[in-house]
Amino acid sequence: MDNGGAVLDDINNLSEVTILAPSNEAWNSSNINNVLRDRNKMRQILNMHIIKDRLNVDKIRQKNANLIAQVPTVNNNTFLYFNVRGEGSETVITVEGGGVNATVIQADVAQTNGFVHIIDHVLGVPYTTVLGKLESDPMMSDTYKMGKFSHFNDQLNNTQRRFTYFVPRDKGWQKTELDYPSAHKKLFMVDFAYHSKSILERHLAISDKEYTMKDLVKLSHESGSVVLPTFRDSLSIRVEEEAGHLHDEYASHEWTGYVIIWNYKKINVYRPDVECTNGIIHVIDYPLLEEKDVVVAGGSYLPESSICIILANLIMITVAKFLN
Repeated sequence: MDNGGAVLDDINNLSEVTILAPSNEAWNSSNINNVLRDRNKMRQILNMHIIKDRLNVDKIRQKNANLIAQVPTVNNNTFLYFNVRGEGSETVITVEGGGVNATVIQADVAQTNGFVHIIDHVLGVPYTTVLGKLESDPMMSDTYKMGKFSHFNDQLNNTQRRFTYFVPRDKGWQKTELDYPSAHKKLFMVDFAYHSKSILERHLAISDKEYTMKDLVKLSHESGSVVLPTFRDSLSIRVEEEAGHLHDEYASHEWTGYVIIWNYKKINVYRPDVECTNGIIHVIDYPLLEEKDVVVAGGSYLPESSICIILANLIMITVAKFLN
């Protein structure tokens, strides 16, 4: 391919490098064909597979000790997310980049200036829907569970719609347990599925197009804020770029990140622009949540089971009056 020479030059100029090389089967996938025709996109995708560091399995495991390891690529402000499960011969390493989860099928192929890991998918070329991504990504499991029991997820396989989904990562939901302990507990209870669904609806924009972070920054600068259509209402936010550090607290790498301003709160975007076949996901550090979203004190909200009992009693009273 035309970009190959330039990418090889980039690799040869690096003193330390790790390459994630998709297998032949991955390149032969039908969803790759359109990308091959776009030289700029192809260059971005190839660069997404190059890391300016020597990362063998042991080093990836060290980075993954307490959290999903986040690693910068040579592609501007693009990160990969490694996850290691199991030990010894049972070790499974997955990597996410540009919305694609890939599994390392051959690790630690040593080169003079680094390592090569063979992976089973091409990063940056989505092959799954928003629902498929939620279901498979370990960082979004709490949002997936909440959407499953409230039946919010049912719509996310629809390929006739374009979704922009601001998905709180699991650590974001854990933070709400400290801020709003009562509300957090109820959000994950089936009896409060209505509230959970209403809160998730606030995070999902449904339109004829998806919105990247660059789109949202541009619209924010033009209009002061962005109003996105949701299922019942709309979501009004402002998105800004902010200089900062890599999310890994031990790293010194400078990066430009994104911040969402909503209801006077600043919420960091942990992983922007996770592409899917029917939209895009932005993984955020904290949910669009306020304590008043789930209020139970003073009888202001009754669980679904209680409502059913009350309705049954009312029907019985009405029937009894009629018989009398």
